[in-house]
Amino acid sequence: MTYIGVAYRPELDGLFRGRDPAVDCTELIADRYFGTTGFSRAWELRRLQDIPVIIHGLCGNAASVHGPDPGYLAQIRRLADATGAIAYSDHLAFTCAQGRPLGHLAPNLFDDELLAAAKANIAAITGLTGRRPCLENLAVRTLISGSRYTPEEFILRLLEASDQWDCLLDLTNIWINSRNRAVDPVAFVDALPADRIGYVHLAGGILVHGEWVDSHSRAVHGEVFELLDHLLSRSSPLAVIIERDGNWPGAEAELREDLSRVRTIVAARSLAGTPP
Repeated sequence: MTYIGVAYRPELDGLFRGRDPAVDCTELIADRYFGTTGFSRAWELRRLQDIPVIIHGLCGNAASVHGPDPGYLAQIRRLADATGAIAYSDHLAFTCAQGRPLGHLAPNLFDDELLAAAKANIAAITGLTGRRPCLENLAVRTLISGSRYTPEEFILRLLEASDQWDCLLDLTNIWINSRNRAVDPVAFVDALPADRIGYVHLAGGILVHGEWVDSHSRAVHGEVFELLDHLLSRSSPLAVIIERDGNWPGAEAELREDLSRVRTIVAARSLAGTPP
């Protein structure tokens, strides 16, 4: 079974309420719920207690020579244990340097030193959280000078180097990268091992000064749905999660339409005898 859901935001609460919720599961931004005793925003956790949840971290620092903070991962484990999370994810990103959070998800110098560091970081994340992480690909517009690999090549190399993680495959980021850089989105999806796709993100971006930005503020693009259909012809992810972080007027109606389209694609692939 592939769960179909929306990342939880209070502005979208209508999708999660009632006798017939619009979602099978949800994804929680982990950092919003950390607390020294109990949990922050505990009322939201209680409201969602009957819905399967995925814990999504923002500061795992997996793609960094500095590595993850053990205290942060302890909070992740505590939250995931308390919610009975069906999966845990973070980003294949550089998020913290010498104890100072960057405040955003940054790419890095994609070279062999980072490859070795990321492999070690994933082992630490797995050990400290007690979970196999799903790591998300970024929308990357430019490469840092000196990089040996493109972001796509780096992901493929890291999948070969470490068998302790799976992809949180953000299909919108792949499509956006193909608009901003020389990336073939279908070829990249096909290059990923089918059994290493943990789950999927979809969202809608915007065009700013000639470049696409992953803004999570619009309906999912038609091309991204086409990429989802292609992915599901060869892989069976745990979940498909739609993200929305702004442009709230009309957002719930747009998301209901997007959810319906995802369900149609999933059902068609099931009837065709292909995953999921």
